Amino acid sequence: MPRLLPILVLFAAFGTAPALALDGSNVGRDGGLDVGDTARRSLTVGNGCKATDGAFATDGTQSWQPSCFGVFVSSGIGTKVYATRGVEKDTNGNPSSNGYAPLLVQFQADGSIRRETNGIFVNGDVVGGSVSAAQFGVNNVTGQLISMRQRPGPNGQRPPTVWGHNVDIHIAPGAGNVQTFGVEYDINNFNKDCAPGPTCLSAGIFFNGIGTPNTAWIYSGGGTTNEWSGTVRVNNGTITLLKGRPFDATVYHVRIDGIFYRAHYINANQLVADVPIPNMASAAFTSKNAITHYGIYFQGDNNSSDADALFATTAFTGIDIAGNHHIAFNSSSDAGPYALVTRPGQSVCLNGYAGCLSYDGGATGLRYGGGFLVTNDGNVTLGGGLQASSATAVRLNSPLATPASSKASCAPGDWAHDTDFVYTCVAANTWKRAALSSW
Repeated sequence: MPRLLPILVLFAAFGTAPALALDGSNVGRDGGLDVGDTARRSLTVGNGCKATDGAFATDGTQSWQPSCFGVFVSSGIGTKVYATRGVEKDTNGNPSSNGYAPLLVQFQADGSIRRETNGIFVNGDVVGGSVSAAQFGVNNVTGQLISMRQRPGPNGQRPPTVWGHNVDIHIAPGAGNVQTFGVEYDINNFNKDCAPGPTCLSAGIFFNGIGTPNTAWIYSGGGTTNEWSGTVRVNNGTITLLKGRPFDATVYHVRIDGIFYRAHYINANQLVADVPIPNMASAAFTSKNAITHYGIYFQGDNNSSDADALFATTAFTGIDIAGNHHIAFNSSSDAGPYALVTRPGQSVCLNGYAGCLSYDGGATGLRYGGGFLVTNDGNVTLGGGLQASSATAVRLNSPLATPASSKASCAPGDWAHDTDFVYTCVAANTWKRAALSSW
């Protein structure tokens, strides 16, 4: 006889009154509930309402507010779901939902009651033993395991897109200053013998896989609720709205003739460009809001002791920045004394690989290409000539100084000057001079 274990104590039959009441005669010998061989294979314990009972919210967001709560279990394609996140209306005025679930947990959390509400709670106690002590990974424990196989259809058709885990939260207008987290991982490590290393690991997220390489993390903006289009005038970096929806503080760019220009909000009718934009008397534009302010945000004095991000792989590029940034890398708000640290032999390259700066350990100085060297003691070596960038003469300014004698220590090419002479070292420890005169 099929048996439903105690994790499901309330069931609802989709679209019907309760198929089975909860009473002592149906409690199994293991403490569960014998659901019996019902013809429909869908059960509930509740007041007989439908899983789809509810109404659209009145805040203009198309979100759905259910009125029937419980645990719904159905065979086949499952119970139809109207997600609280909201969808468009169909021709009958109902949510145009194509969502179904064999198991649906539908509940309402009441903020006026002091309690923590959980849709599903997995509460485990993992105890060590001889097998786990002998070898890692032979008797793993998983609080929640989602196993999905994506395969072609009988005629080789492409299978549906798959999400192993999807969190979709709707924050309604007027909610105020709330705290909302898509996923939270708490690892409370009281094991003082455990330090990061090959035999002791604790990680909030662990990516692994086999076969053809995958992408470990995709952060992709798609959804948006604010869109603008119309015409603007651009004058010396000021973007003025001529026609269209008024701007608001979520505007951070405009697209004109398909070109992305970053800009920031001033008022409902004006933006200021963050990058050069040609002056235009009237131009069509479009814009969308961003889905986040910060894609990844590390915060807190005690968040990380060694590094916020550590890349220790064999990838060709450690960090690859592309897109339409105004500043690709910015450390100006950090209190750290060093913005960039390299090892000996590494270069910092500008304009691709055309111009690279590196530290020359032998000369103890900073070298640009092969012809420019600034040593730690302040000396500058040029591999080529010194050329003025304008019609004015090159200005060389150094303190007035007089060699002690014509045999004073010097290297060929050294020079000095005082109020009467210019001195040139023509050979080791050999100075010559030329008199100066007024004109």
